[in-house]
Amino acid sequence: MAKVKIHIGKKIREVLDQTPLSVVDFAKSINLSRNSAYKIFEKETIDTGQLQAIGHVLNYDFFSYYEQTLSSPVKEAKAEFGYATKSEVADLAHLILKLTRAIERIEEQLPKKKAAKKKYEKKSG
Repeated sequence: MAKVKIHIGKKIREVLDQTPLSVVDFAKSINLSRNSAYKIFEKETIDTGQLQAIGHVLNYDFFSYYEQTLSSPVKEAKAEFGYATKSEVADLAHLILKLTRAIERIEEQLPKKKAAKKKYEKKSG
């Protein structure tokens, strides 16, 4: 399987253009000047730490480009249906865990409330 050649700077610019951020705002958010941001758009490769910071600011998983291959069925599915970033999936998993714990706490309280209701009914009846 051949790896896809990625021009990451162009991908970053494409994603930025889909956000309400200006180049100046984007540059400030990653602690760079406007000119340095434009230089990023020209880069074919980029430091992984900087790419992670950019992905965080733009809420986008740029690393997913490097996981794809030309014959990847996942790439086709993503193009057809869209996809969530790793960060979004992690956020949803965390939310599911919080909701599960909240449901468990509620379920623990239900027998107590039923018992209290029966006790009250006996006293008033």
